[in-house]
Amino acid sequence: MLPPRTTIARIPRVIRPERLLKSNFLKPHLRPFTHRPQLLLSPPPGRPQLPFLSPLAPSRPLPPLSIHLRQHFGRLISTESREGYKRRLSRGFRLGISFGAILVLFSIIQLGVYQEDIEHQWPTPSEWTWKSRWCLRSAQALQNPDYIGKLMTNWPMVAGYMEELIERLEDVEGEGKGIVDQDDGGFLIEGIGRTGLDISTKSEPWRRGYFQALMGAAKAAENLDGWLTDRKQRISAPAEYVVGPSNTRPKPMPGKQKRVPREENCERASAPPETFYMKVLTTKGFNTRQRLDAALAYADWLDYKGLKQTANDVYSWAMDIAAGGYEGNPNNVIELETGILKNHDTELPSENIIRVSTAMAVHNARIGNLSVALSIFTSILKARRNLPHATDLSSPSSSPLPPPTKNSPNDPFSAIWKTFNVLFIPAEYPPPPSSGNTPPLRTSASACDEAGLMTYIGEIIYASSSKDQGLAWTRDAVEMAESTILGIGAHDQAARVQCAQCLKVGLENWKTMVSSLVRQAQREEEKCIEQMKSAWYGGQRRVKAQRDILRMWKAEENLLEDRTQRILPLLDGESGLDTLSSNSSLFA
Repeated sequence: MLPPRTTIARIPRVIRPERLLKSNFLKPHLRPFTHRPQLLLSPPPGRPQLPFLSPLAPSRPLPPLSIHLRQHFGRLISTESREGYKRRLSRGFRLGISFGAILVLFSIIQLGVYQEDIEHQWPTPSEWTWKSRWCLRSAQALQNPDYIGKLMTNWPMVAGYMEELIERLEDVEGEGKGIVDQDDGGFLIEGIGRTGLDISTKSEPWRRGYFQALMGAAKAAENLDGWLTDRKQRISAPAEYVVGPSNTRPKPMPGKQKRVPREENCERASAPPETFYMKVLTTKGFNTRQRLDAALAYADWLDYKGLKQTANDVYSWAMDIAAGGYEGNPNNVIELETGILKNHDTELPSENIIRVSTAMAVHNARIGNLSVALSIFTSILKARRNLPHATDLSSPSSSPLPPPTKNSPNDPFSAIWKTFNVLFIPAEYPPPPSSGNTPPLRTSASACDEAGLMTYIGEIIYASSSKDQGLAWTRDAVEMAESTILGIGAHDQAARVQCAQCLKVGLENWKTMVSSLVRQAQREEEKCIEQMKSAWYGGQRRVKAQRDILRMWKAEENLLEDRTQRILPLLDGESGLDTLSSNSSLFA
């Protein structure tokens, strides 16, 4: 049963709101269409009177489309939405500026770390300005593409860096302040120009850096021989890719390169190499080793170009440079005309003399004077075996810095530690190497030098007189190089690189010799089989003997292949001869 109703209302009257008048609901609360009240010519009625809501008279012409759009564009964006768009654009602009600044700063930091890294690998003289140091270390880094993650060397960029550096160093108002012409006004060489500055007043690091710049420019010029540069499009290419009257059928540009150099805008990509070599040879202030490096490199370039007689003259010039720096009488240790060492027990040849003698032996082997080359190589081998050990003297000979090695990308801790060292430990410019005017000492790499000489000797003997003796010399050279590289620690990177080069070349020579002997044995076997058909006696015996010889050489070829597969993985990355092709030679 429902409870009885009470007379008390649910909501007390004292707190119940009064009923709003009906007029309060009918009173319009209008919002102006714009915040500009001065534009309202009349009080706003209940409904805003807009032009697009009022019908046009039939006789009134339509305005042009541009005016019509301009008149009605304001209704598409209200005041509030316009302010919102402004705020969004302003916020996006500020965010874009902030992110752009962060990216620029990150790029600058990354570039700085990269420059410090290559500065530690290839130090530059601290007395140079930052621009000159930048040019030198960048050019040296470009010449080692495996270290910086490139596939090949960009020689046009190397030449550009080196030529700019040389121009800065020879500026007497800037980096070259203090250098002067020599007393006789320098040398004027046809096709090269005036050379022979006097840099003796500059410091040793400055002179060594200048020497590196000249030799780097010469190396770049050798690799850019026959190249042209389109200065308008800033692109370099060999002459056969250049479009012009002298090349009506140019080769297509490789890859996805769409720009094609034009002959009318082209010039030589670099000065000839002899320009830079002659600068080193005729400049006053370089030591014997530096001048000798330039002379031997120049002679090797002439050999490559086929100028044998000119190369022979430059080798004679190099011998005069080495003999001039020798402390005693050079005629007591070497025949200056032929380069054969005399090997007297009383006097030892200097390191520079041995280098020139080795280069002359290679030159004679290239031009076909095998007997002279063999005599020089055997004399050098005997001289190297008579050298004193480094422990016998108090002052060991200084060796050049080892080439940089690429770090493994799979080790993050070593990368972090390397970055820390790069950022907080300054790079030190290395001490100067020896001038080469004293006899060298036997070090851990001396056995590799002897192995290289034995490889030369074995190749010459195999090609000229006895195949068996040449093969025996090559076997001994490979055995010596292999035992030496396995005994050298990882700290002596320069010696490991040298031994790796000797070992790889020795293995390739050995493989080439054995392959040639296998083919010769096969031909002899086929010849014996043909002769056996018409022979009265002994045909089967000769065929059997020839088959035994063929079986022996094939067995050695298989053993050599297994040995190569076992050794080469251990030498991966030790030298630049990883892609050495078959039938290669030290003379080609």
